[in-house]
Amino acid sequence: MAQNQKRIFQYLLDLLIVVFGVFLGMYASEIQSKNRINREKAKSISFIVEELLSNKASLERSIAYHQSIKVKIDSISNILTEENKFEKYFGNRVFRHTEIEGWRGVQVANFEHTAFEAAKISGIIKEYDIAFIKDISSLYTYQEKYTEFGNSILSRMINLTSSSTVLDAFGSLELMVVDLLQFETFILTKFEKLEQFSESSSGL
Repeated sequence: MAQNQKRIFQYLLDLLIVVFGVFLGMYASEIQSKNRINREKAKSISFIVEELLSNKASLERSIAYHQSIKVKIDSISNILTEENKFEKYFGNRVFRHTEIEGWRGVQVANFEHTAFEAAKISGIIKEYDIAFIKDISSLYTYQEKYTEFGNSILSRMINLTSSSTVLDAFGSLELMVVDLLQFETFILTKFEKLEQFSESSSGL
């Protein structure tokens, strides 16, 4: 009887050791997995912050350029008569956009989105804080809409024809230095959260 009890106790002890070993292994594996995910998340966020900061710098250059062109456009607008505006654009002697001082084209800011797309494809974005996801998703959406709007203005400029008037060309430029510029300054305010993103990224 005592011998059987001893054997049962030994079996239970062995079983307990095995169960504890399995539990310890699973716990260690879970910790390693969590640490790996945290490293990947931190790296992904740092790439996104870096990408957005680069986009912000590109936007600031575009704003500075459009502001300088706006000064020239406002000056030209003051000397154009109603008759001038309805002249054929090609061949007129009053206004040619390529002759504007400092003109370098429409100059739409070049926005990258590789880091954000990579985070979505890899699935690591699901590990981000929900508020962070909302903020960056909104910002990337604004960037996309801005690019579309800027390209539509560029398309209008490229597609000027022999029947286009000075007003057609001038109207496209006003879209650039008024509407597009306003959109740019609006997006720039959204970039103000970038420092907050960077500072809090380790805890997201």
